[in-house]
Amino acid sequence: MTARKLVNVVLVAVVLVAIVGLYRLTPTRKDIQQPVAVKGVIGKPVKTPRFELTVEGVQLSKKLRVPRTTPDRDTLSDFVVVSAVVKATREPIHLQKVEIRTSDGITYLGANRSGLKQVDLTGFEFAPDIPARGSFVVEMPADQLPGAILLVTERSIFTALEPQATVPLGVEKDQLDALRKDVAIFTTASDL
Repeated sequence: MTARKLVNVVLVAVVLVAIVGLYRLTPTRKDIQQPVAVKGVIGKPVKTPRFELTVEGVQLSKKLRVPRTTPDRDTLSDFVVVSAVVKATREPIHLQKVEIRTSDGITYLGANRSGLKQVDLTGFEFAPDIPARGSFVVEMPADQLPGAILLVTERSIFTALEPQATVPLGVEKDQLDALRKDVAIFTTASDL
């Protein structure tokens, strides 16, 4: 092989490697349209530009008691009740999208049972600098909770590049029984 052919082969190989490298580094449509994760931990405020979220705890139950309603709600899976404190930082807001993503990537949306919107944190209007305490409810199998992450976003649609509070719930498999209640008592959202 002549020196010129060798140089051509090397140049073609370099160009192909560069193309593959650029293809792998180029953001996908999903990457561009995802909310921006603002990571936090249980017990400490997650500070996004528009709100702060502090996850206080988790309880599990097959039954859910919602204040001022009867009877208790039942589920075939489990109610995961996440107690939290939220504070708007700039202007009044609503938190419209609550999810729990499991360690294997399955996402469960916040429960939309009748009567929950009137009492949970997704139906509450947060005033700037006034913290409010309440609960989020997600229906999902409890055995999926170890390694799960709570995801809270202000908007439910058009979330591209919106801040998303991302809090690992810190639940281990051996803690599930301790978190289980006969009836989960739902805390009505209210200002502190």
